[in-house]
Amino acid sequence: MPQIKAEWAEALAPGIREWFSIGYASRPTLVPQLFNVLNSESDSEYFHSFGAISPDAWADYKRSGTVPSIGFDKGYKTTFQHDEFVVELPVQKTLIEDNKYAQIADYAGQLGDSAALKREIDAASVFNNADQATPVGGDAVGLCNNNHPLTPKAPATVQDNLDAVALSAANVEVIRQKMIAVTDDTGNICGVMPDLLLVPPALENTAKIITQTPNAVGVADNDLNPQIGRFRYLVWPYLTSATTWFMIDSIKMKQSLIWFDRVPLGITRKVQDETLFATWIGRMRYSYGWRDWRWINQGNA
Repeated sequence: MPQIKAEWAEALAPGIREWFSIGYASRPTLVPQLFNVLNSESDSEYFHSFGAISPDAWADYKRSGTVPSIGFDKGYKTTFQHDEFVVELPVQKTLIEDNKYAQIADYAGQLGDSAALKREIDAASVFNNADQATPVGGDAVGLCNNNHPLTPKAPATVQDNLDAVALSAANVEVIRQKMIAVTDDTGNICGVMPDLLLVPPALENTAKIITQTPNAVGVADNDLNPQIGRFRYLVWPYLTSATTWFMIDSIKMKQSLIWFDRVPLGITRKVQDETLFATWIGRMRYSYGWRDWRWINQGNA
């Protein structure tokens, strides 16, 4: 039997970290593409929305000769409370004695992959639960809802971004026109310009046909497909409904869909008696959610 040094766990540590990192990186992620990933130095972060500025304010100087002072109506507050996620990976000394390094590497890699899976499932939950009663945004309703209140001052005036329609070329145009017409709290057009379809694997072929077919979909005449150049699509295996799809303004999405990495994912060795086994701790802290709903519309057959 080979002689095992007392510092066996310390010698193993670089390999554990490397295998862990390889496992984490092996799982594709859409989080950086969909979310605005930010750092945080507090236990929570919050955003307070404010009302829009009416374009009429720009005409006051011409009418009165006095430069107007701009005021903002207070909107909804959204709080991001960071959660902590921790797991332990014990490695028995007998695995070193028996030269089971491949098994140890697999353990560490699987732990890294499971961390990536956890983050992806959580990120996708924003969309999987978008039409549910919870979680809610600052306006106290779900991300995709038929009753988004306009402002705290005018809660009875509502807009919606939830439609019971299947993904089709005709419905893409209907929802596109609807999103373009979304207004701010002053009743003015927000400037939403949808350019992305987010779909589950079951709708990938339909999304590709709608966004990449040169000629109009399902039309006998040789008409141009007007959606060419307007949309790209992303397929996310973690979307749990085979019929739910989302139309998105990707620029406004990055302003509103937030992911805070309070403590980035890491793995450290636990201080303990390492006579028989050593333990590594995987840990991360993060929060996620949305500031505003106007960047997205959900469709579902």
